[in-house]
Amino acid sequence: MIIAFANHKGGTGKTTSVMNIGCLLAQKGNKVLLVDMDPQGNLTYSLGMSHEKLTVADLLLQKKTFNEVACESNGLHVLPANGTLYKNADAILASNKSHQGLKKALDEVKDNYDFILIDCPPSISLYTLNALNAADGVIIPLLLEILSVQGLDQVIDEIFNIQQTSNPSLKVIGAMGTIVNESRKLTEEILEYIRDNYNISIFNNYVHNSVKAAEAPSFAMSVVEYAPTSTSAIDYKAITNELLRMLN
Repeated sequence: MIIAFANHKGGTGKTTSVMNIGCLLAQKGNKVLLVDMDPQGNLTYSLGMSHEKLTVADLLLQKKTFNEVACESNGLHVLPANGTLYKNADAILASNKSHQGLKKALDEVKDNYDFILIDCPPSISLYTLNALNAADGVIIPLLLEILSVQGLDQVIDEIFNIQQTSNPSLKVIGAMGTIVNESRKLTEEILEYIRDNYNISIFNNYVHNSVKAAEAPSFAMSVVEYAPTSTSAIDYKAITNELLRMLN
C-alpha cells in the first residue's frame, strides 16, 4: 500500500506523521519504505540522514537506480531528499512523463514492501503531483484551525483532479488531526464543520500538542522511540492501529 501524506499548508505534521506511523508499522513486522518528496528534506534530516549524497532526485532523473539511492535507518528503508529537488526541478519537469516519475520507480519495488509512505511538500508542485500519481491512498494531516481548513480545500481539489485524470484509483483514506489542543472549543467546532461539509473520513484519534514530538527529530528519532510513553507516542500508536483497521 502506497500512502501519500499531503496538505498544501505547512506545519501540519506531515513529516512527523510519516516518520512515526512508519516506525510503528515496522515495529509490527511490516516492511516499510519512507519517501521524502519535500525539497526541504525535513524527513531526511529527522532520520539523521542529511549527509546522504544521493537523493530521490537522482532516481527521478533516472541517473541512479532505486538500490543505489535507498538507505536504511532504524529498520526502515528511505529515499532521502534535499535541495537537489529544487535545483533539478526544471530538468525533472522536462523529462518524459515528469509527473509519473515516482510511480515508475515505485512500481518496480512496491511488491517488496507492505507500506510505502510519502512525505509531500507543503505546496501544489511537481513533487506533490508525483506523490499523488504514485499513491493508492492519501492521508491529510490537519491542524484543527481555520487556516488549515483552507489547505484542506486545496488538497481535496488537487486529489479530485488526479482522480479524474491520471490516477482514478486514488482514495482519500482520511483527514487526521495533528498538534491538537483539546481544551480549545475551536477543535470540536472544526471537526464538526469538516464532518458536515466534506465527504471524507476523519480519524477518530488525533495527535495532541507535545514538546516531546518537537524534540525527537533533534535526536534523529521518532517520538515513539524517543519518548514511548509520551502523549504523542500514545496518540500515534492509536492512529496507526486505527489506520490498519480502516485499511482492513
